[in-house]
Amino acid sequence: MGLLDSVFGKSKVNAANKKVKAAREANDPIALEKALAGAITIYQSVGSDSSVFKDALYNWGMALLYSARLKKQAAEAMALYEEAGKKFSFCLIAKPDYLAAALDWGVALMELAALQSGAAQTASYALAKEKLTLADSIQKGVASYNFACLHAVEGDFDACKVALELARDYKNLPDEPDILNDADMQVAKTQDWFDGFIASINAPVIEEVNAEGESTEAKKTGTVYSKTQIKTDGVKVKYDEK
Repeated sequence: MGLLDSVFGKSKVNAANKKVKAAREANDPIALEKALAGAITIYQSVGSDSSVFKDALYNWGMALLYSARLKKQAAEAMALYEEAGKKFSFCLIAKPDYLAAALDWGVALMELAALQSGAAQTASYALAKEKLTLADSIQKGVASYNFACLHAVEGDFDACKVALELARDYKNLPDEPDILNDADMQVAKTQDWFDGFIASINAPVIEEVNAEGESTEAKKTGTVYSKTQIKTDGVKVKYDEK
């Protein structure tokens, strides 16, 4: 594929992404469904030899993920989540350290599992853990909140608390209302420590500094938190039944 074709392909993908983003921000399901359908057509048209193929494939997966959230019928939603997972898997074949693909595949699997039961649900949660672990190995702490959700649905509330605190420290928490309304956090909200954790989100941080101007806590623990935030859907959200 020539340079002009690649440039044109990138322009088309960017335009489709902007339309989807605008429709999502407008919170208009009908407009979003239309934008997603148009975007998927564009992503499908990008050839595998294009320099933007991996990005088109990833955005195709995201469009399927967003589409699944719009479906009223669980069977339709599950099919779309599974198809989204296939697109993310292809992204990771093309680029094994594709962070966004690993993280959002985990997101898709968590939302898929919430609609399943029995062995299928168990398998989806296990695969979600695998993909979130991969994401976390690429960028430490990026999947902390997702792990908190996974631990919550498994009833491991001690691990849930640790993961939430890690997400807070890595600045990878969603907004407070999103945490409180998250379907997977409803049982965790009954735990004695939960209100204290929520209060800690906006608590001022008092940091001791030594004579060299270094944080004594960071020096003591050797902890250095990443300041890079990946631009991805990332945070698992409640399945939209509207």
